[in-house]
Amino acid sequence: MSIQEVLAKRRGKTDEHIRALEQKGKAGKRYTAMMPNIPFLILGLLCDAGWIMQLIASWRFLSSQFSFPLLLTVIAVIVGVGMTVYLNLIHEKEIALGYQKDLSFGLTVFAGLAGGVMGLLLGDSWIAAGGFLNFVTGLPIYLSFKPGIHYGVQ
Repeated sequence: MSIQEVLAKRRGKTDEHIRALEQKGKAGKRYTAMMPNIPFLILGLLCDAGWIMQLIASWRFLSSQFSFPLLLTVIAVIVGVGMTVYLNLIHEKEIALGYQKDLSFGLTVFAGLAGGVMGLLLGDSWIAAGGFLNFVTGLPIYLSFKPGIHYGVQ
């Protein structure tokens, strides 16, 4: 199976889940990621590389000296990524409620920006690079969410 077919199958499961929520009257006001599957995948993988680099470099830095603002960015990334993983498990990653979108993609992306700035201020290029990679590649995904449920986004 090609990557496109796998992604289309995954999106189909999300569409089925949302239809079931609509039938139960529990769909709420959703936002749909309007980015096509392949760019979504590529930017998502680069964003993942960014937050992983940011976390590893931040923990390395925090093990040698403490910085409360840096610790806050680490916690924000962990919460954002945790929420994204949860949404993926319940098939609501691409079609999320407003607070879900903000707590998953939004928190992860803006914690990346904060981490990038902290990396510059602390003089750690790995934290800065990871944070800015997280921000630059995650922001288009976050901004692609549009109000309403749109089925079959390819």
